[in-house]
Amino acid sequence: MKSPFLLPALLLGGVLGLSACSSQPQQVQLQPTVNLDSVAQHSIIAAIKSQDLRSNRFLISIHQDGEEQAQLIASGSNLRQSIEQQLSASWQQQGVGFVPDSPNLITIELLELASKVEESSVKHTATSTMRIKVTVDTPHKTLAKQFRSTHTNEGAFSVNVNKQADAMSQQLSELLTQIASDPQLIEVLEYQL
Repeated sequence: MKSPFLLPALLLGGVLGLSACSSQPQQVQLQPTVNLDSVAQHSIIAAIKSQDLRSNRFLISIHQDGEEQAQLIASGSNLRQSIEQQLSASWQQQGVGFVPDSPNLITIELLELASKVEESSVKHTATSTMRIKVTVDTPHKTLAKQFRSTHTNEGAFSVNVNKQADAMSQQLSELLTQIASDPQLIEVLEYQL
Protein backbone atom coordinates (compact mmCIF):
# COMPACT_ATOMS: atom_id res chain seq x y z
CA MET A 1 0.00 0.00 0.00
CA LYS A 2 1.36 3.35 -1.05
CA SER A 3 1.02 6.31 1.22
CA PRO A 4 -0.46 9.47 -0.40
CA PHE A 5 2.03 11.51 1.62
CA LEU A 6 5.13 9.69 0.39
CA LEU A 7 5.63 11.64 -2.86
CA PRO A 8 5.10 15.11 -1.30
CA ALA A 9 7.40 14.17 1.58
CA LEU A 10 10.12 13.05 -0.83
CA LEU A 11 9.75 16.22 -2.91
CA LEU A 12 9.88 18.43 0.17
CA GLY A 13 12.95 16.58 1.44
CA GLY A 14 14.67 17.03 -1.92
CA VAL A 15 13.89 20.76 -2.03
CA LEU A 16 15.13 21.26 1.52
CA GLY A 17 18.26 19.27 0.75
CA LEU A 18 18.98 21.38 -2.32
CA SER A 19 18.29 24.65 -0.52
CA ALA A 20 20.77 23.68 2.19
CA CYS A 21 23.41 23.38 -0.52
CA SER A 22 22.39 26.58 -2.31
CA SER A 23 25.09 29.07 -3.13
CA GLN A 24 25.77 32.23 -1.20
CA PRO A 25 25.16 35.64 -2.79
CA GLN A 26 28.10 36.98 -4.80
CA GLN A 27 27.69 40.55 -3.49
CA VAL A 28 26.45 42.15 -0.28
CA GLN A 29 25.80 45.74 0.76
CA LEU A 30 27.39 47.37 3.80
CA GLN A 31 25.32 50.24 5.14
CA PRO A 32 27.32 52.10 7.80
CA THR A 33 25.95 55.11 9.67
CA VAL A 34 27.65 57.60 11.97
CA ASN A 35 25.90 58.44 15.24
CA LEU A 36 27.26 61.45 17.12
CA ASP A 37 25.88 62.04 20.62
CA SER A 38 26.81 65.68 21.08
CA VAL A 39 27.98 67.93 18.31
CA ALA A 40 30.36 70.81 19.07
CA GLN A 41 30.27 73.54 16.42
CA HIS A 42 33.43 74.72 14.71
CA SER A 43 34.09 77.11 11.83
CA ILE A 44 36.59 75.23 9.70
CA ILE A 45 37.10 74.97 5.96
CA ALA A 46 38.84 71.90 4.52
CA ALA A 47 39.16 69.78 1.40
CA ILE A 48 38.55 66.05 1.55
CA LYS A 49 39.74 63.11 -0.51
CA SER A 50 39.76 59.36 -0.08
CA GLN A 51 41.58 56.33 -1.44
CA ASP A 52 40.90 52.61 -1.36
CA LEU A 53 44.31 51.02 -0.73
CA ARG A 54 43.11 47.52 0.19
CA SER A 55 45.16 44.69 -1.28
CA ASN A 56 41.98 42.55 -1.58
CA ARG A 57 38.74 44.03 -2.91
CA PHE A 58 36.40 41.36 -1.55
CA LEU A 59 34.45 41.76 1.70
CA ILE A 60 34.04 38.19 2.88
CA SER A 61 36.17 35.11 2.18
CA ILE A 62 34.69 31.76 3.19
CA HIS A 63 37.22 28.96 3.76
CA GLN A 64 35.81 25.46 4.16
CA ASP A 65 37.71 22.56 5.75
CA GLY A 66 39.46 20.48 3.13
CA GLU A 67 39.05 22.97 0.27
CA GLU A 68 41.90 24.99 -1.18
CA GLN A 69 39.93 27.82 -2.73
CA ALA A 70 37.83 30.23 -0.74
CA GLN A 71 34.46 31.56 -1.80
CA LEU A 72 34.76 35.34 -2.19
CA ILE A 73 31.88 37.76 -1.62
CA ALA A 74 32.28 41.26 -3.05
CA SER A 75 30.77 44.59 -2.06
CA GLY A 76 27.71 45.68 -3.99
CA SER A 77 28.61 49.34 -3.53
CA ASN A 78 31.66 51.60 -3.57
CA LEU A 79 32.94 51.40 0.02
CA ARG A 80 35.42 54.26 -0.39
CA GLN A 81 32.65 56.64 -1.48
CA SER A 82 30.30 55.46 1.26
CA ILE A 83 32.95 55.97 3.97
CA GLU A 84 33.89 59.43 2.63
CA GLN A 85 30.22 60.48 2.46
CA GLN A 86 29.48 59.30 6.01
CA LEU A 87 32.55 61.02 7.49
CA SER A 88 32.14 64.27 5.55
CA ALA A 89 28.45 64.49 6.54
CA SER A 90 29.30 63.96 10.22
CA TRP A 91 32.11 66.55 10.10
CA GLN A 92 29.72 69.00 8.40
CA GLN A 93 27.36 68.50 11.36
CA GLN A 94 30.27 69.69 13.51
CA GLY A 95 30.78 72.85 11.43
CA VAL A 96 33.44 71.75 8.96
CA GLY A 97 32.78 73.11 5.48
CA PHE A 98 34.30 71.41 2.46
CA VAL A 99 35.72 73.28 -0.54
CA PRO A 100 38.06 71.71 -3.11
CA ASP A 101 40.88 74.29 -2.94
CA SER A 102 41.26 74.64 0.83
CA PRO A 103 44.82 74.56 2.25
CA ASN A 104 43.47 72.22 4.96
CA LEU A 105 43.20 68.67 3.60
CA ILE A 106 41.62 65.58 5.14
CA THR A 107 42.72 62.33 3.48
CA ILE A 108 40.87 59.09 4.23
CA GLU A 109 42.67 55.87 3.30
CA LEU A 110 40.82 52.57 3.44
CA LEU A 111 43.60 50.11 4.32
CA GLU A 112 41.71 46.96 5.27
CA LEU A 113 38.08 45.92 5.39
CA ALA A 114 37.41 42.18 5.19
CA SER A 115 35.94 39.24 7.04
CA LYS A 116 37.57 35.81 6.96
CA VAL A 117 35.21 32.94 7.71
CA GLU A 118 36.50 29.47 8.64
CA GLU A 119 33.79 26.82 8.18
CA SER A 120 33.71 23.22 9.34
CA SER A 121 30.81 20.79 9.14
CA VAL A 122 29.40 21.88 12.50
CA LYS A 123 30.44 25.51 13.09
CA HIS A 124 31.96 28.65 11.62
CA THR A 125 34.22 31.38 12.98
CA ALA A 126 34.26 34.83 11.36
CA THR A 127 36.97 37.42 12.03
CA SER A 128 36.38 40.91 10.62
CA THR A 129 39.25 43.39 10.49
CA MET A 130 38.93 47.05 9.50
CA ARG A 131 41.67 49.70 9.28
CA ILE A 132 41.21 53.28 8.16
CA LYS A 133 43.91 55.94 8.17
CA VAL A 134 42.94 59.60 8.40
CA THR A 135 45.50 62.33 7.72
CA VAL A 136 44.79 65.98 8.48
CA ASP A 137 47.27 68.25 6.72
CA THR A 138 47.26 72.02 7.34
CA PRO A 139 49.89 74.67 6.59
CA HIS A 140 50.90 74.53 10.28
CA LYS A 141 50.45 70.91 11.39
CA THR A 142 49.97 67.38 10.12
CA LEU A 143 48.37 64.49 11.97
CA ALA A 144 48.10 60.94 10.63
CA LYS A 145 46.07 58.52 12.70
CA GLN A 146 45.05 54.90 12.12
CA PHE A 147 41.77 53.55 13.42
CA ARG A 148 41.34 49.78 13.74
CA SER A 149 38.56 47.40 14.68
CA THR A 150 38.60 43.61 14.93
CA HIS A 151 35.56 41.47 15.78
CA THR A 152 35.25 37.69 16.00
CA ASN A 153 32.01 35.76 16.16
CA GLU A 154 31.07 32.09 15.98
CA GLY A 155 27.97 30.24 14.94
CA ALA A 156 26.60 26.82 14.12
CA PHE A 157 27.03 25.25 10.68
CA SER A 158 27.53 27.56 7.66
CA VAL A 159 27.77 31.32 7.86
CA ASN A 160 24.77 33.40 6.79
CA VAL A 161 26.43 35.94 4.49
CA ASN A 162 23.68 38.55 4.92
CA LYS A 163 23.95 38.36 8.72
CA GLN A 164 27.73 38.63 8.44
CA ALA A 165 27.31 41.73 6.24
CA ASP A 166 24.97 43.23 8.87
CA ALA A 167 27.56 42.56 11.59
CA MET A 168 30.24 44.19 9.42
CA SER A 169 27.98 47.22 8.82
CA GLN A 170 27.57 47.62 12.58
CA GLN A 171 31.32 47.26 13.13
CA LEU A 172 32.07 49.83 10.40
CA SER A 173 29.47 52.21 11.86
CA GLU A 174 31.20 52.04 15.25
CA LEU A 175 34.60 52.67 13.65
CA LEU A 176 33.34 55.65 11.60
CA THR A 177 31.65 57.13 14.69
CA GLN A 178 34.99 56.84 16.53
CA ILE A 179 36.76 58.64 13.66
CA ALA A 180 34.12 61.37 13.32
CA SER A 181 34.18 62.14 17.04
CA ASP A 182 37.99 62.09 17.42
CA PRO A 183 38.96 65.43 19.03
CA GLN A 184 42.58 65.40 17.78
CA LEU A 185 41.53 65.60 14.13
CA ILE A 186 39.44 68.72 14.75
CA GLU A 187 42.15 70.29 16.96
CA VAL A 188 44.69 70.08 14.13
CA LEU A 189 42.22 71.70 11.72
CA GLU A 190 41.52 74.51 14.20
CA TYR A 191 45.18 75.14 15.03
CA GLN A 192 46.46 78.55 13.86
CA LEU A 193 49.82 80.16 14.63
